[in-house]
Amino acid sequence: MRRGATLAILLGAVLVCCAGLTQAAVTIVADGRAGAVIVVPAETSRAAAEGAEILRDHILQMSGARLKVLAENKLGDVKVTDGRIESTSSEGIAKAFILVGEGELTKKLGVTSKGLGPGGILIRTFGNCLVMLGADDNTPSDPYGSRYAVTTFLEDVLGCRYLWPGESGKVVPRRRTITVERLDVRFTPLFEQRNIRWSGYSSRLQQGLDRLGFAKKDLLRARQKASSTQSESSDWMGWHRMGGSLGLRTGDGTILPGKMWERFLREHPEWFAMQQDGSRFFDASWERPRLCKSNAALIEAIAQEKIKELQGNPGQRSISLMTQDGGSKAGFCMCPECKALDPQNGRPTRIWTYNHKSGRTERFDYVSLTDRMLYFYNAIAEKVAKVYPDVLFTGQAYSIYASPPVRQKLHPKIVIRFVHRTDHYADDKVRRQGMADWDEWAKAAGMIFWRPNLLLWGRHEGTPGVYVHKLAEDFNHIAHNKCVGTDFDSCMHHWATQGLNYYILAKLHWKADLDVDEAIDDYCRSGFGKASGQIKRYLMRIEQLTAQTAAQETEASKDVTEPYTPRVIEELRGLLNAADEAARDDVEVRRRIAFLRVGLDFAGLQARIYRLLRLSRERRFEAGERAEAVRLLDQKFLMMHRIFEENHFAINAAAMCWGEWGRFKRLGWSGPSQKVNAKIGSDH
Repeated sequence: MRRGATLAILLGAVLVCCAGLTQAAVTIVADGRAGAVIVVPAETSRAAAEGAEILRDHILQMSGARLKVLAENKLGDVKVTDGRIESTSSEGIAKAFILVGEGELTKKLGVTSKGLGPGGILIRTFGNCLVMLGADDNTPSDPYGSRYAVTTFLEDVLGCRYLWPGESGKVVPRRRTITVERLDVRFTPLFEQRNIRWSGYSSRLQQGLDRLGFAKKDLLRARQKASSTQSESSDWMGWHRMGGSLGLRTGDGTILPGKMWERFLREHPEWFAMQQDGSRFFDASWERPRLCKSNAALIEAIAQEKIKELQGNPGQRSISLMTQDGGSKAGFCMCPECKALDPQNGRPTRIWTYNHKSGRTERFDYVSLTDRMLYFYNAIAEKVAKVYPDVLFTGQAYSIYASPPVRQKLHPKIVIRFVHRTDHYADDKVRRQGMADWDEWAKAAGMIFWRPNLLLWGRHEGTPGVYVHKLAEDFNHIAHNKCVGTDFDSCMHHWATQGLNYYILAKLHWKADLDVDEAIDDYCRSGFGKASGQIKRYLMRIEQLTAQTAAQETEASKDVTEPYTPRVIEELRGLLNAADEAARDDVEVRRRIAFLRVGLDFAGLQARIYRLLRLSRERRFEAGERAEAVRLLDQKFLMMHRIFEENHFAINAAAMCWGEWGRFKRLGWSGPSQKVNAKIGSDH
């Protein structure tokens, strides 16, 4: 979160590694034997307690040495002299000490979290000790600094990595002796909130589960099994230091609770949107009410409700001004006063209205509604800010009010939630427009909260896609241009086909100026050893294919499966085969290659199916092609069923059964054949 002015950037990030100084190394493990004890404060934070267990488990897995974890009040007599700790306790004498979390011993060493912002970390060596701590409970918006310090140490110093969820994605180098040269690291992340949504159970996913033949309990079981690791913790997002909260209230339609709309509708129907036919009809059963944004009485009523909300919640940092963005029923207000708020030179768009006589929703050409939305936001913010001058307000740039404003500027306490489109990386034209829009919004707003749909690229198809260079370029630009925090929608769990995007994005959240080429090299080298060269060529070839799709200029929707012709699939398969050969007897590396192969095999089958789907839309189906499509779809269903159970995070089979299922009706397929269902039943 930005501090200083209204929501200015936290502390500047500082990272210093002083390995070149003369202090002797701290030995943690010597030839497989513990040489240190892990010490936590007597009254430890949750972050320090978790961090200590994560550190202990990884050192055990690396070296075979089990370090003890003790509270500092269990150390007996303790002396701290010239940066050295001496202690005799009932547990014996320790030669070295690893202090996790801020406590009495860190104070005696002269180490403090003072000055660290939310999520900030400190890692420092002394004579015979290593300190890892964070601001923790002193920064309640992100209290996990000590845990972040531990995973930073495990990565940057000991070489551990977490490529994707589960044991095959965890890289833990083996070494009998672990020593730590002099370190002095002090760092606070740029953003107080760093979030990638972890796609979990939902009503949509339940539809996919029903079609696939699984229940919610099967999903939870499969995910627990697939994400388990030998060492604490299996939390991929936590490992990558995602976390924190700005305390911003967001979400479509959260400006007022649903019951409030029902009362407004009964008492003030004139507050609702006038449709193009002059009516203000709105059915209470419709889920997305439309408002007359210019109505002064409505604005006053909402402002008073927001003041009551803040009076009832003294610690609340923000209020939402967000109304509904979509919906298929009532359209946006066409009264003269609202239309006067829409500049005629605004960006052309299509909006909709409800025809009361026909009972239908009709679409027509119009201009962006951004300026009327900002008028509405500003009017409410001005009234509430007179009573609560420090509260923040959240609005959004989305749907038909995503384009930048023409006339309006934003109240200084308004944070705009900016939503990049799903096809941002499938279409270079869309990407250029999206980045230009961000820059224009940055001129109108003091604070922008980034809530993109970028990770939804190919979510229904599960197709291989890599766009990390463009992602890093965009992230770096946005991070330093009015961005105050993130909420990415959404990690779809296509880890075998799109996992590098998730990995690099997590790294960018911790270090916005990340050298993406260095990060890719490290990903390949750390995870694939002698096969790193082949794996990098494999990933970069996929990025090239992704870029070629994005560069195509077409008015039609892009088919992200189209580049994966049989020839391309064989080319990619050859790279994985070469990687497998290079890995030879490295079982862990070959297991990771096999994980990627699951995604490639699935992509090959998908491409064949979608080719037939394209032909069906062009009405060029030949004899036998429909039967071939049904056969391939049955084969794909079996593959998805197997992936769900055996390689759960390779492809999100349940999500795909929700998202793409209806597309194949035109191919004569609405579900698996009896033969396929019988085979699944016999396998179980």
